[in-house]
Order: sequence, then C-alpha cells, then structure tokens
Amino acid sequence: MRSSTQLTALYWIHLAIYNVFFHPLASFPGPFWARASFLYPNILASDMANVAYFHWPCSSRHRISTQTSWWALTDPPIYSNIINPGLRLGDIVRISPNELSFASVESWKAIYQPKSAPLVKSEFYEIYGSGFNSLCIGSERNPETHSRMRKSLAAAFSTKALLEQEDIIQGCVNDFIEGIRSQTTVNVTKWFEMLAFDILGEMAFGESFHCIENSKGDSNIASHPSIIAVFRLIEHLYFITILDNLRRYPLIAAIGKTILPHLTVSVRNKHTNYSRRKVAHRLQSSSPRADFMSRLIAKVEDEEMEMEELTAHASTLVYLTWKGGGESIAGGETVATFLAAVTYHLLSTPNAYQKLRDEIRARYNHLSEITSTTALQLPYLQAVISEGLRIYPPGSQGFPRNTPPQGIVVKGTYVPGNVEVYTSAWTVTHDARYFHDPYTFKPERWLDPNCTDNKDASQPFSLGPRGCLGRNFAIVEMSLILCKLHFQFDAELVNPFQEWESASQLHVMWWKPDLPVRFIPCTRDH
Repeated sequence: MRSSTQLTALYWIHLAIYNVFFHPLASFPGPFWARASFLYPNILASDMANVAYFHWPCSSRHRISTQTSWWALTDPPIYSNIINPGLRLGDIVRISPNELSFASVESWKAIYQPKSAPLVKSEFYEIYGSGFNSLCIGSERNPETHSRMRKSLAAAFSTKALLEQEDIIQGCVNDFIEGIRSQTTVNVTKWFEMLAFDILGEMAFGESFHCIENSKGDSNIASHPSIIAVFRLIEHLYFITILDNLRRYPLIAAIGKTILPHLTVSVRNKHTNYSRRKVAHRLQSSSPRADFMSRLIAKVEDEEMEMEELTAHASTLVYLTWKGGGESIAGGETVATFLAAVTYHLLSTPNAYQKLRDEIRARYNHLSEITSTTALQLPYLQAVISEGLRIYPPGSQGFPRNTPPQGIVVKGTYVPGNVEVYTSAWTVTHDARYFHDPYTFKPERWLDPNCTDNKDASQPFSLGPRGCLGRNFAIVEMSLILCKLHFQFDAELVNPFQEWESASQLHVMWWKPDLPVRFIPCTRDH
C-alpha cells in the first residue's frame, strides 16, 4: 500500500514537472499551480461562493498578481489592482496545463474567424449539449453538420421574419409594462427573467410561460414553476463547470460522468421532457402564427429534420441561449442578464439615464408608437445597448476552441496544435488599451467620432461562422423593452449603494444578485 502511494505521488510530481518545464505550452506565463496541474482550476471551480474567479482569472490574471486574482472582482480594495499594468501577465495566459486564455483584440479573429479552416469547438460542448438524442446548433462540434443546421435555422432569423414576429414580442412587453405598473418595488433580476422566458416561450413553443401573467408580486415570483425550472437548469450548469474541468483527467472524467449527472439528472430530464411536450403540442397546432418554429415545422414534416433535433434547437433557444458556444440562437437567460446589468449601470449613472429618457420621450408621444424599426434608429439607446454588452458581457467566460494539429498564430505568437484556446470577453472589454475608462459606463464612447476606443474589442455575440445567429432578434428585443420601459416609467435603485456587479458570480452563465428597483409612472399625459 505504501509503495502504491509512493508511486502515485511520484507520478503526480513527474507530471507537474513535465507540465511546468517540458510541456509544449511551458513558455506561456500563468499561475504556477495552473501550469502544473489541472487540480488548480478544479479547486477554484468547486467553490460555489467564489466560482467567478475560476472564469475571471481569464480576465483578472492578465492584470493582477496570482495571489489576489480570484478576489479581484469581488473585493473593492483589490479591485483597483486590476488596472495596474505592472502586474500584467501578458495577452496570453496559461490557465491550465493545456489551456490558454487570450486578451487581445487580434485573438477574436484568430480564434473565431480564422482565414483558414475554422477551429473546432472543444469537448466542453459535448457535456453542455447533454439531455437530448440530437445535438443542437450550440453543441454541435462538427463544422459541416453545424453549417447544415445554421442554414436550416437562418430563415427564422431573417429581417422579414423579425418584422412578422414583432407583434408577439410587443404583446409580451406590454404585459410586462402592466405588471410593473401594479408593483411598488420590482426585483428586476427576476422580472427580466420572466419577461425574456415569456417571449422565448411564445417564439419557440407557440405559447407563453405566463410568468408575468401569473406573478402576484415579488414574493411569489420564485415559486412559479417556469422560473423554478430555469433556476434549476442554471444550477445544473454549475455542475457542468465542474465536469468540464474533470474531463481533463481520463479516469476522473469517467467517474465524474457517472456520478455528477445523477446530481442533476432529474432537473435535466424534467427540462428535456418538458421541451418535448411543448414542441409536440406546437406541431399539433394549426395556428398560422409566425414564430421561430413555423419555419422549421415544414422541415420536420418533409423529413428534412428529425423531431429530436427540432426539440433540441427549441430548448436551446429558450434556455441555453448564445452562451452555448458563442452562437446559439437568441436568448432567454442572456437577454435577461443584459437587461439587469444595463439597468444597474444606467441607474448608477444619472447623466446617461437622463439622456436615454430624453431621447425616448422626445421621439414618441404614446407607448403604442414604439416599434422595433423606430427604436433601432435611436442613437443613444443603441449606444446604451452596446455599452451594456461591453461592460457586462453575457458570455464572459469565453467560447473554447481546439487549435488544429498544425497550430495557429495569434498576434505573431505561435500556439501549438491540440490546445484549448479562447478569448476572454470580459478581459478584452475592460482593457484600457482598447477602451478608455474601461470600468466606467459611458454610452457616449459609441457615438463620439473622435473617440479612439477600439470597438472591435467588444464581440458580445462572438463572430465568424459560429457567431450568434439570433443577434438581430436579441437587439430588437432589448431595444423594445428598454424603449417602452423608460418611456413609461422613471426608475431608481432602492439601494443606491448596492454593489450589484461585484456580487455577481459566473457558473457558465451569470448568477446575478437581486436588484430592487422602484418604478414611478411618468407624469406626462400619454
């Protein structure tokens, strides 16, 4: 027994020495234990209270010492160290023995839009896409199969389709406005979740989840069955984070795949079976309504698409959104994340909020006049959206890819083949080289012709052949919601001193704290 223990210890020591000094990535900087062993990211990811620092090291490690990196975004005294250029590790940081995080604008195109063949998604997506007997556009790793899927879905997201679908979105937003009107204080983190999922329920399954309709005040929101399902799914993604790290060890991965899924299998099965029932009900409906599904049902009927694939796409549309690889479909959770974050930053930046209200109220005389076409033409509103996506990117973790056997070159640096790489969206958008005052909410940076910020550094929807297919739909949804909400109400934070952003956590998707907001009906006669 003692001999076996000694041999095991020698093996791990030998492996750590190899990883640090002889591995093909040995020349890349990074925290010592991250370079030496996969245990480092596993330990960080297993801490549910501070799991953000497992993903944010891909951002904070570029700027601060490894001893404090994991607290950088949650502890105000250390927060200031992030922008200290003397503590930078560089644009490429080794965050595990075979994984590199990039923090340069050039890395976006090198990884996600290369001139040669596209980089294949990492094995992470095999875990991410579990639950169905068919992969979806977000979890499919094969470039050819993905291309076929994307073409099948493209018509549902065309400009023509968006115009046909607007009435559905408008109806949900109007219900949301009326729901807000009946409240004194609103936890917008939860209410934006409800609105986003009501909209996506309509678009994907042909019927709303009725979250807004059935809500009777903030105290009852969390008990709504649809919201419970959503929150449980996000909790399931925490375990996906753990399993994603364990997969680097073949033996541990085999054990993990057996044990961890059982911890959330009931949640996953409820989710997938619920999606199957909803899709089956939508297929039986004779409604002529125009939604995402209407353009795909014909493909199932013509046997161009399997029923299970259609269900997987619909489920991804509602729940997993564009975080599913940087290019899933439209967005329930991620749109809600953006809306909560931009609300926090707007109400914490009075000048920006006043400019937005003035622009909206100068353009419209009545709520019914607001359409997606006109909302998209409001320059300050669109700048607010761009800035919100920059300062709190819904896909902050990064979208992992595997380098081809021959390797790639990023900004003059050769990266060996068969390495997992990604660009950390949060890192790049908070880099003073690309954005002045990167931690300040400044919509004006997107309007000022003399601003020298490098806007290409912000790619919230990713880019290339796997860029978010539902980008235009998401922008339309965001524009309508913000425009109608701030036309109808004045808003203020219940707790002006709340550190909402620094209390956020990241488990594949953002885990967001509550954000109580007081909405006061506008006194103008509309």
